[in-house]
Amino acid sequence: MADKEKIMSDVKKKAKSKAKRKAKSKVKKIHLATIIISILCLAIGVFAGAFAYSFISADDGFYLKGDKEYTVPIGTSFTYYDEGAKVISFGQDISDRVRVETNLREVDDGEYTVDTSVPGDYYIIYRVDSIKYGEIMRVRTITVKGE
Repeated sequence: MADKEKIMSDVKKKAKSKAKRKAKSKVKKIHLATIIISILCLAIGVFAGAFAYSFISADDGFYLKGDKEYTVPIGTSFTYYDEGAKVISFGQDISDRVRVETNLREVDDGEYTVDTSVPGDYYIIYRVDSIKYGEIMRVRTITVKGE
């Protein structure tokens, strides 16, 4: 019985060895020059991509037009005319994609009234749907202060 196991073990080893030799002969070795050229091309591509990105997005930004904060004395009349926000993403003006959220009462398109009878803070929040700016928002604050 031991001889049979030994013969089977030898046959398996020879089969594995033969399979390894066959696989090695099928696999072609990659020439060193090919590896060097591949790495060089990859490096050039990375640097070219970084340069192109910095060139295309050099003037990008998400800015509020006008003042970021306003302070209004309590009891005075105040109407705010929204100047909006400017958004440049990858060299393109996407300001038309800005969404506005506010706790002010809108009278007309972009015109808001502020309740100045009670001190407090009012906000206009600007968000944009963009891959570059994601969840970023800009906030304009109108503060009603007592004397």
